[in-house]
Amino acid sequence: KTINISSLELYIKSNLQDFQHMPDADLVIAADAEATLPALVEEVKRQLTADRKRALQERGKTIADAHHQARVAAAEAAAYGWDSSPISLARLSAELWAQIEREDWSLVSWQGFVSGWPGRLWNFDKHYQYIGGQGAGAMGYGAPAAVGAALANRKHGRLSVNIQTDGDLNYAPGVLWTACHHKIPLLTVMHNNRAYHQEVMFIQQMASQRNRGGDRAHIGTTLRDPNIDYAKMSQAYGMFGEGPIADPKALAPALKRALDRVK
Repeated sequence: KTINISSLELYIKSNLQDFQHMPDADLVIAADAEATLPALVEEVKRQLTADRKRALQERGKTIADAHHQARVAAAEAAAYGWDSSPISLARLSAELWAQIEREDWSLVSWQGFVSGWPGRLWNFDKHYQYIGGQGAGAMGYGAPAAVGAALANRKHGRLSVNIQTDGDLNYAPGVLWTACHHKIPLLTVMHNNRAYHQEVMFIQQMASQRNRGGDRAHIGTTLRDPNIDYAKMSQAYGMFGEGPIADPKALAPALKRALDRVK
């Protein structure tokens, strides 16, 4: 049976289509998951038979083996374009992981716009290490959400890591000032492709399907001519910043300098 414990049910209002299809569950409990889950776990353990425990252990081993193979495959895939410039997202994620893996860290940005590389290369083993994403891949959520999550992490002395996309930041760049003004520690690494690149690809796809000029897909979708200097932007708001960094060999030292400033 599937049991769904969440306060999401309390959030839904009259217009159900805004919330899309709800998860199918045999039992839906509108409750605080953190407060409720321990009691549920203990009850499930109490009802487990010896045969069922053995079956779960075997399934656990199968899943662990699959995860190991996926991690090996991801490491092999990350090697492609390792020394490329601009820096690949795989190398960005790998170099960042090397800097933070011994810290008490939390990824406060969505992985969807960085091809899910942190999830493929990092070891997520605590519930607070990933805050998830936003509905429909919307723009303008990322930077403010990262600062909000970093504020929540501050009292725990936890390192907040934000892989920030350029298009998203341009919706609310003033949040950098907010972070500085309230002294919220946050390591932000810009993923700058100088575009709302998902839109670029959508338009390229549609142009191809309709035999239209794909060479015009950049109109209204790119952030260039002039290019935006995000190091200067962050400095203008009172935040430490350097870059842009295009040489992959310069990435690790730059990340270390930034991490030292955050600490």
